[in-house]
Amino acid sequence: MLFSQSDNLPKSGYYAIVKHKVSMIRLFVVKKPGYACICVSNKDSSSERSRSIMKINAGKILSLILVSSIIFSLTGCDGFSIRSKKNTDIKGIDVAYEAKLTEQDITPFSNEFTDGMNRYGFEVLGDLYSDENIAVSPASLELALLMTAQGAIGDTREEMLEALCMSGISDEEILKSTAQLMWRTNINGMENANSLWPQKDFGFDQDYLDICADDFMADIFTVDYKNDAGGATDSINQWVDEKTHGKIPEVLGEPLSADTRLVLVNALYYLGNWAEPFSEDATYDQTFYGTSGQSEVPFMHEKRSVIYAEGSTYQLISVPFAGDSGDEGPFAMAFILPRPDASMEDVIKELNDDGFSATIADAGGEDVVISLPKFEFEFGTSVADLMESRGMTQAFDGDAEFDGMTGGINDLFISDIIHKTYIKVDEEGAEAAAVTVVIMETTAMPNEPKEETVFCADRPFIFAIYDTTDNTVLFTGITANP
Repeated sequence: MLFSQSDNLPKSGYYAIVKHKVSMIRLFVVKKPGYACICVSNKDSSSERSRSIMKINAGKILSLILVSSIIFSLTGCDGFSIRSKKNTDIKGIDVAYEAKLTEQDITPFSNEFTDGMNRYGFEVLGDLYSDENIAVSPASLELALLMTAQGAIGDTREEMLEALCMSGISDEEILKSTAQLMWRTNINGMENANSLWPQKDFGFDQDYLDICADDFMADIFTVDYKNDAGGATDSINQWVDEKTHGKIPEVLGEPLSADTRLVLVNALYYLGNWAEPFSEDATYDQTFYGTSGQSEVPFMHEKRSVIYAEGSTYQLISVPFAGDSGDEGPFAMAFILPRPDASMEDVIKELNDDGFSATIADAGGEDVVISLPKFEFEFGTSVADLMESRGMTQAFDGDAEFDGMTGGINDLFISDIIHKTYIKVDEEGAEAAAVTVVIMETTAMPNEPKEETVFCADRPFIFAIYDTTDNTVLFTGITANP
């Protein structure tokens, strides 16, 4: 059975025929750069790996790569077939359905959506911080887990949205906001993509796939976990490697289980320059008083006019990046320095109490003497226990309800969520990457007048890359020992 143009199908993208038992359904597929990953299996699922294509930008660099993977395991359904639309060079993949990036009007997100994403990001940052370098991507985590939540029902769904600080927001608003987020993060030097990797003979619900394709702009690739789980793993890693420009070389470190039925991936990548680079001639070694002791590290120095704010527990500056036109663009990076007598927990609490977005909006320009260390580090951890502690409990046990993914009862549950990141900051800009793997199996205060404002980040500090449209945080972390 084939579908014709008169079937009121979307006007852009590719179509597939999905056979679930005795019924045939339509699948609309769209493509996007960036990604998140969901694997569906019977019993075992394993971690994930990613790779990317190196994008060269003569000026240097802000790259932000966010990779989110969700691995599912389940039993029951079979009968999934797709008409080939395009071949791909990815090893072991015969068919690829490329999503179309759909232009969206860029308007500020609702306060609830922006504040929810920011609060979630800073709370996760604070909960995971243990006096060591850390970086997380709330945008990557949110996109991967919100796409997963679209296949959840009942208490499983409600707990997920609550843990993601998205409860109370209508489904319509969430999907509208994620669609705009996908568009925003594919211009001005940023790239964002989602992809689905279904077992070739497995059936999935049309409505769920349509949401992933239309609102999350996901690519779809068919693979054969049953007979070639290793090959499917390699194919996913190769796609991830390309989308992340080589910054996250391994997402799936071990071959996926033959019980895997679906892998869903999100990757966010950003490459850009500061609107005004720091002079290399003004870079010299200075003492950093880190959590593991004092060390001499290269510091960038300059006096310039920047957005500046103070709270009772911190100082904050914001440094803008250049946009597509070469002038100041929509992305910026905040550096948040705790006062000597304040802890990271104190700062995060104040930022969340006042709202990061409101803090930036209320801040003014000021000439500041800046001293920032150059830094580069990696971070990785499981966040499954953290998400459980945030109230997302049912998704991790046998009572999980991910029936929306298959249009009926199944045994899917989340067995682990892994998050990996990379960050680098220098005179030209910043480079960052993040990966999230979710494995599922079945069973400002006024300043006193002063001659000169000094921002000397010679002790642990918080950073955040954000969209100035509404100050939505895309990437955040703590530099404890550069």
